[in-house]
Amino acid sequence: MSKSKRYPVRVPRYAAGIRMQETRGGARSWWARRWAAALEAMGVQGRLGRGRDYAARGQVVSMEIEGSRVAAKVQGARATPYSVTLDFRAPAGEDRAAIVAAIAKEPITVARILADDLPAEVEGIFRARGYDLFPGGKLGPGKYDMTSACSCPDYANPCKHVLAALLVLGEEIARRPSTLLALRGIWPEDLVDED
Repeated sequence: MSKSKRYPVRVPRYAAGIRMQETRGGARSWWARRWAAALEAMGVQGRLGRGRDYAARGQVVSMEIEGSRVAAKVQGARATPYSVTLDFRAPAGEDRAAIVAAIAKEPITVARILADDLPAEVEGIFRARGYDLFPGGKLGPGKYDMTSACSCPDYANPCKHVLAALLVLGEEIARRPSTLLALRGIWPEDLVDED
């Protein structure tokens, strides 16, 4: 009879960080539901559950969004928080110009984005140029539209700390969908004709 190896239970330290509000999948907008579905499609159900627990408990102690990069600190069991980075693939050059032009040519689409609404056709505009608007898209062997890293010792990527950061980021996107465009390098001012 073989004995199974037991691992010590690791309880995260208390952190009064950013608490995820929608813990039961109550996302109302289509883009919030798509974000949640994209995370579930990563095939990390156990870790996603632990990440959801971390996000709900406020273990994400800070988050900064700078262009296509998100830097977060997530408190785990050790004394100092883990460093998490999320890098989103942003269209450049001709692709970026074509996406901006396609969105900007419809004034109602721009108005909706500026009013914190995201028309569903924006996702199709990105796809037409070979880009995913939501995380999880695979671009080829070993290449993804978003990469993540964490300073924790977990071999798995994404780990629960990365997933907690993605869940908290998802709530920001649910409130302000223009954040989703900014992660892909497109800012509201890029869509407004200055003439």
